[in-house]
Amino acid sequence: IEWVIFDEIHYINDSERGVVWEEVIIMLPEHIGMVFLSATTPNHLEFSDWIGRTKKQKIHVISTTKRPVPLQHFLYAGKELFKLYDATSGYLPGAHGAAKNKLLPSSDKSKSGGRGGRGQPRGGGSSANARSIRTSGGDQGEWTKLINTLKDKTLLPVVVFAFSKRLCEESASKLTKLDLSTPSERSEIHLFLETSVQRLQGSDRELPQVLTMKEMLKRGIGVHHGGLLPIIKEMVEILFGRGLVKVLFSTETFAMGVNMPARTVVFNGTRKHDGKNFRDLL
Repeated sequence: IEWVIFDEIHYINDSERGVVWEEVIIMLPEHIGMVFLSATTPNHLEFSDWIGRTKKQKIHVISTTKRPVPLQHFLYAGKELFKLYDATSGYLPGAHGAAKNKLLPSSDKSKSGGRGGRGQPRGGGSSANARSIRTSGGDQGEWTKLINTLKDKTLLPVVVFAFSKRLCEESASKLTKLDLSTPSERSEIHLFLETSVQRLQGSDRELPQVLTMKEMLKRGIGVHHGGLLPIIKEMVEILFGRGLVKVLFSTETFAMGVNMPARTVVFNGTRKHDGKNFRDLL
């Protein structure tokens, strides 16, 4: 071995697995070169300095701020998408307030401005209502409207990151009436699933998890989390890679070393359990 490539090196900060990454870096022989890849390490210079001192070697840091695909941030509220940020203009003033105001009952909208002038939320009503907005799995109507909005704007396929296995399955199960597959796509999915399931033995082919996932996938909807059978996760990944899964509900498992073509990413909440406590993502 002459070189070791560490992809997603920011996982060295993981409370459970990070120590393994650290030990590998420390224990690798001096003659072995190392390449570290990450798009989300905020203190990359400090981290590089630590590696240089630990290995007694010169470290070269190569970075870029250019994104091949420009990033845009939206809030979805009241059947509408409100653009918060784009690469050209940066953060757009007023969009957050407009989205929040869209969620207020019509009787409260006049109160939300307080003394802030026309349409400028300043009173307590807006923030109080915003705090009451629940970041749960949402109801069937909400998900259907959101996905249809994304479809109309040609923003599919979408990965919806939920923060628990239960939320992934609950959210997907609410889309029983939604079919995103064309007849030819449905036929292709059916043939692929039947071939793949043959790898399972006997009664395993009739497991509830297998049957449920087959029915979802035929409609272009998938689920991906650590509680699924490995063969099911593999089927979901292959179909998503082919563009046949248009909506995927997933935990972080789908973001770990899986390179898949998604046009949109949706977060169904802003609080996540990190193994010890709940914390805000924003």
